[in-house]
Amino acid sequence: MRFNKITFFISILFVSTNLFSQSKLEKAEQYFDNRHETIQNGKANRKNIDEAISLFQEVDSEPEKTIGLLKSYEFKASWTNVPENEKRSLYKKAIDLAEKKSREFPKNGAIAYWYAANYARWADLIDITEAAQEGVLDEIKKLAEKAIELDEKYNQAGALRLLGGMHLEVPNIPLILSWPSNAQAKKILRKAYRIAPQHPANVYLYAKMLHITKTSTRSKKVFEELIKKEPRSEYFLVDQKYIQKGREYFEENF
Repeated sequence: MRFNKITFFISILFVSTNLFSQSKLEKAEQYFDNRHETIQNGKANRKNIDEAISLFQEVDSEPEKTIGLLKSYEFKASWTNVPENEKRSLYKKAIDLAEKKSREFPKNGAIAYWYAANYARWADLIDITEAAQEGVLDEIKKLAEKAIELDEKYNQAGALRLLGGMHLEVPNIPLILSWPSNAQAKKILRKAYRIAPQHPANVYLYAKMLHITKTSTRSKKVFEELIKKEPRSEYFLVDQKYIQKGREYFEENF
């Protein structure tokens, strides 16, 4: 029994020392990884992502600090219950940071991706015609293309998903916006699906593209694949969203 007590004490001491020895970056990443720990009414509790942001701000190493902040600002604005003015502020903070750091790290695919992603999220908050007239959609397209060039596989084909989704869902606006193309959507979203079929957003967009481009038999099979999926714990909210969107689209069209 005495041996067991000593062993237990040593194991507890080891765990405590290990936690204590974690760097701020490791602690920040751990809080970010736990961002879905508490969910209520389809939104994550802000506690863990706020802790992640606070710790990422104290990190010295780059570009890890910047990437951590960019993905954390996007998550807090998109997936926690914050008012619209705070969403705008968080996306703007991310855009400004990414613009600055993309000059410092021009070959970093992660910074390029989160630059495009935060910009796209910010654009969702304004009228699409206004976004087209002001050149916002053109800029997001350019940023997504740059991110693809640097690392098309990053964040489970995130930049391919973003650009393909724009080609699929942004309307052509005469004299303002002429580049959205179903042919490009098909090419890009097929690639995103092949790279990361585990991501429900890739599956949803690919299946929707197949349906829109009159490949209904294949589309139905891909939607059936999607609606059988279970949300992954580390991506719970985005997975849940696109599985539900897939279910609704399937029920309406098949």
